[in-house]
Amino acid sequence: MTNQRDRESATGRVFFSLGTVSMVLAMLYFGKPVFVPIALSVLLAFILTPLVSVLEKWKLGRLPAVLLASGLAFAIIGMAMWALVSQVQTLAVDLPNHQQEIKSKLESFQLREDSTVNRLSNMFNELFPTPGAVVEPDSPDDPIAVVEEVTAPPPTIVVASEPESPFTAATEILLPVVEPIANVAFVIVLVMFLLLRREDIRYRLISLMGDAALTGTTRLMRDTAERVSKYLLNLLLVNAGFGLWFGVGLYLMGVPYAPLWGFLTLCFRFIPFLGSPASVLFPLLVSVATSTGWTQPIAVLVFFTVSELVTGNVIEPVLFGKTTGLTPVALLVAALFWAWIWGPVGLLLSTPLTVCLVVLGQHLPHLRSLKVLLAEQPVLDARLQFFQRLLAQDFMEGRRVYKQYVNEFGQERAFDEVLIPALSWTRIERGKESISAAEEQFIWRATRDSFILDDKKHSDASEEVAVVENKLTDPEDQGNDEAADHGDPGTLNTRRRRLFGHPVHHESEEIALAMLSQLVGNDCEVELSTTKELPSQVVSKISRSQPDVVVLSVLPPGGLPQLKYMCSEIRASQPTVPIVVTYLGKMKDYDELLVRVREAGASYLTTSLSQTKHQIDVLLKEINQADVNDTVCDRSRSTESPKSNVEEASHVS
Repeated sequence: MTNQRDRESATGRVFFSLGTVSMVLAMLYFGKPVFVPIALSVLLAFILTPLVSVLEKWKLGRLPAVLLASGLAFAIIGMAMWALVSQVQTLAVDLPNHQQEIKSKLESFQLREDSTVNRLSNMFNELFPTPGAVVEPDSPDDPIAVVEEVTAPPPTIVVASEPESPFTAATEILLPVVEPIANVAFVIVLVMFLLLRREDIRYRLISLMGDAALTGTTRLMRDTAERVSKYLLNLLLVNAGFGLWFGVGLYLMGVPYAPLWGFLTLCFRFIPFLGSPASVLFPLLVSVATSTGWTQPIAVLVFFTVSELVTGNVIEPVLFGKTTGLTPVALLVAALFWAWIWGPVGLLLSTPLTVCLVVLGQHLPHLRSLKVLLAEQPVLDARLQFFQRLLAQDFMEGRRVYKQYVNEFGQERAFDEVLIPALSWTRIERGKESISAAEEQFIWRATRDSFILDDKKHSDASEEVAVVENKLTDPEDQGNDEAADHGDPGTLNTRRRRLFGHPVHHESEEIALAMLSQLVGNDCEVELSTTKELPSQVVSKISRSQPDVVVLSVLPPGGLPQLKYMCSEIRASQPTVPIVVTYLGKMKDYDELLVRVREAGASYLTTSLSQTKHQIDVLLKEINQADVNDTVCDRSRSTESPKSNVEEASHVS
């Protein structure tokens, strides 16, 4: 009954999600006349916000700063549109004058009659004649010819339409003109209001989200404002600079209407991937049509290619970082989606709108799927990648993931955040019988080899350094030894401390202790036992070696009964030795577990190898300091005793 309810609930959630997505798509598609001006206004407000902030810092008021910034922006846009329209009109008038150049270029591409392409074309025309053609041989010896049948055109029927009313005629004439003007006016006014009342809008959005989501909403709005504003401003600067550079280059090369092509390049570069190559087609075709040879078109193509490579590999990485934060596939799919929803305007706005969606997905839990699908980041983190590669029996790729994480975050974090989770998941999957015993053993070996190989290299290098240091011993060390003999506390030498590690109940805990040994091996001597040894044997070894610290590792599930037993046995044998319990797994209540292990005889409880290393470092420092203090006290007593004997002898005499 419960399973059936769960299935029905899951089915209901799926249909609810599909219905929500369908409703949103319908709103975006049919609400294009409303949403497009709003989207343009919001994006322009994001672009102008840094400029308004700079003007306000120059002691301008909010209203003068907004008027100056928005007026400058819309003046530039208006001048650019006027120049674009005038250039297009001039091009439409001037292009027919170059028919001779176009005809000569086309003739240079014509193929010879005996070429392979022409022969194949004639063969297909003979085999598959066009409809309405009559096949007639010119003579018995001539090949079959295809003659098209000439038919008289059908008579034209003209239907007289009713005369339109003056109001209808005026509406048809004015509506195509009034609608764009009204949209432009709406965008201008909305941008100015967004800039003037941005704090009020921010507080209204926070109030809409609720007081409980104050922190998340604040981070969302801050990240959106900073990231989107910076991205849009940098994108506009890069595209404007590239368009200006390309237009000036075309002008110097003599390509007609260079300002027009520079402006079109600026606009087309907002389209991801496809816009930049498409922007060079228009000036290239005009150059082919108007130039007398092929030198100018080739120069245009080379100039554009070099400029694009420099911009994409030098300028954009400096301004944007490594990437825009979106995957290439996401950019292409987003461009297709927004072009389908909003047409050419959506194609231009696809990248900024997708960046906004990624920011929303990073801060809103119910939109996290947008972040997973669109954001350029590993869908699987390093620990999942490592475990997945070991499940696939790919040791080299798994070790590469581990090494990359070590290089980026260090060995301690790599142990705790990559290898230990892999050991824990292996135990869980083996408990569910999802993996076989052979697969489990492969993961154990691969995990151990991932860091043991590096440990061997490090040990060899350390031995070489130690040999060199022994050969180059400074004679001043003898003086330090003499000072130590005379009781100088600053030069007292302490013996090398010993640590004993024991895995409580599973082989995976041996691997965890081997990682710990690699972390603390430079600070103390480490002796490790195995799960094959009996508890009595382990206690005997601890009694013989007299370690300064004992570490018991536990990797759940299970292990608590064995842990409590070992703690009690070790405490009975060594009442003063510190016992550190390393619990490498999730726990319900840390305080409750700490009480239980201390009742069994443990001294400290840690939940990671980095915490264990820190606790061991603290304990070793305390032990060394205690030994130094004891040595100083003993030597001070030994120097005072001869003086007291002399005083007693003089008193007796």
